Amino acid sequence: MSSEHHKKPHPSLQDALESLFGTTLGQSASLISLPGGSRLFSAGDESDHLYLLRSGRLGAFRHDEDHDELSLIGIIRPGEPVGEMSLIAGTHHTSTVIALRDSDLLAMPREDFFDAMESKPELTLALARKMIARAKRETPNVTPNVFAFYALSEQPIRPLIERIAVQIRELGYRVAILDKDFHGTAPEAFTQIEADNDYVLHIAECHESHWRLLSARQVDHVFLLADASQKPNPTASAWEKSLLHRAPDLVLLYPEGVAKAHTPGRTKAWLDVIKPTRWFHIHHHDVSGAARIARIVAGHSVGVVFSGGGARAFAEIGAIQALREAHIPVDFVCGSSMGAILAASLALGWDEAEIDTRIRDAFVNSSPLDDIVMPFISMVSGAKVDKRLEKHFGEVQIEDMPLPYFCLSSNLTTGALKVHKTGLLRQALRASISLPGVLPPVVEDGEVLVDGAVMRSFPATMMRNTHLGTVIGVDVTRARGLDPRALHVPKNLGAWFARGDWRRGPPIVSVMMRSATITTAADLAMSRAATDLLIIPEPEGVEIRDWKAYDKAVESGYQTTVATLSQLDSPVTTLRKLGHSVHPNIPAFTPDDSYIAATNAPPSQKTRK
Repeated sequence: MSSEHHKKPHPSLQDALESLFGTTLGQSASLISLPGGSRLFSAGDESDHLYLLRSGRLGAFRHDEDHDELSLIGIIRPGEPVGEMSLIAGTHHTSTVIALRDSDLLAMPREDFFDAMESKPELTLALARKMIARAKRETPNVTPNVFAFYALSEQPIRPLIERIAVQIRELGYRVAILDKDFHGTAPEAFTQIEADNDYVLHIAECHESHWRLLSARQVDHVFLLADASQKPNPTASAWEKSLLHRAPDLVLLYPEGVAKAHTPGRTKAWLDVIKPTRWFHIHHHDVSGAARIARIVAGHSVGVVFSGGGARAFAEIGAIQALREAHIPVDFVCGSSMGAILAASLALGWDEAEIDTRIRDAFVNSSPLDDIVMPFISMVSGAKVDKRLEKHFGEVQIEDMPLPYFCLSSNLTTGALKVHKTGLLRQALRASISLPGVLPPVVEDGEVLVDGAVMRSFPATMMRNTHLGTVIGVDVTRARGLDPRALHVPKNLGAWFARGDWRRGPPIVSVMMRSATITTAADLAMSRAATDLLIIPEPEGVEIRDWKAYDKAVESGYQTTVATLSQLDSPVTTLRKLGHSVHPNIPAFTPDDSYIAATNAPPSQKTRK
């Protein structure tokens, strides 16, 4: 007589937890009702309970040191445990957990939980699987899908939100819009609406305060919409901010025919009152503006990151041209060092001709670094650079720029990165390109600021934390190895001066530039891993102070971008969402350009228009 032995299926974690909390062992568990926006615990708190989420939704946050704010790293849904990793490890909580909805939880004291684990091995096994899965998850579960749009001004916002919903549907998603008619809806009904749709948009007009109070406790993220032509009321959003688990986004709306950021200083006034995480400038009837917000909501937004690299960074101009030819939208822009200047030209919306004219005038037609002085602080006075930045960037404030933008400098006073998200653009750029020993540092608020590439030449990780969409990185860091030929000391100084080679600076400039911006392979690998589409131009023979090699560098950036885009089998806007990345398999560092030419086939050529 034969018998078949059937393998018993492993119990699910939810079944194991339901069994635990529903047995005698679980009678010590207590019910906790957590209003949306309130904290369950903070990072550093003692871990003394196991929690089971019964209804609602929780968010796990960690402190983002780059942006000095809480960053969402995971979403916890009904049936999932909370705090189990710290409880089992016997450590304090490493993250902050905040209710994203009105939520109900069961809480079991630590001692009762450990007693239960001894008698319920299936619970131990299920929890172990969950912990391993969370630890191995490369992309944290941080996809919000319920957004609120609250008006701070009298202008109705529903027409704009309906256009945003249309744009989200065109991306292939189901969308529901909830307004004041849903006031009084039960939590279970909200849950069902979320289950039936990919995205849910809550709308509250300016005076719909009761609906807004309920709505704010049911959403993942909030956009506050304000009339940019009006001055902010200092108390406009004080009570709203107290409900939110994190800073909102701000959308400044402009009447038709009025230029964005038309009143200098008006954006800053709104920022001082709202203190948003991000802010956007759009016209009420601007289809492209509605499409941008739709991409941001759906995780289809595109952020572009430019590295430093001296004259080699001109390759990023070619990348801009190729991206525009391919009709790839750009929603966020950042850069460091010379990349900060080229990123600014993109964020300001300059067309190809304007970028070419301005960059040639500022850096190519004549050297910006030939006002050599006695090197007490630096080799040049920096006066020429200051004048050229003022000529081309004027009085533009970063917060007024059409696209969200930031650049980096290195704070020698505090030893930390300085992120320039507001303030005078040309002053931020001046700090970001101030190579130690070459240009005088910038002193701001009693702190000494130098080139951003000293601490981070390629800020892709920071861009990745800025939005949920694709990150495109254009990095010339690899090609910045110092060629020994650049150290050649001219034998005939008279001829050196006669040829004008002195305007590039003596060879020591190359040594200083390279020494001040050197990065480790580990740092570079981490930055590159943060991109979804990595473009690495190879401007062969272009030395970091070779400003006259402009055309060669631009063409290299264009051809490399075209070749990289040709490798894609899905739209750029979906790369991060689909988990598809394009990273060339090349070494992190190469000794000089001759090595590049010998070991890498040239990118496919495309005829320029």
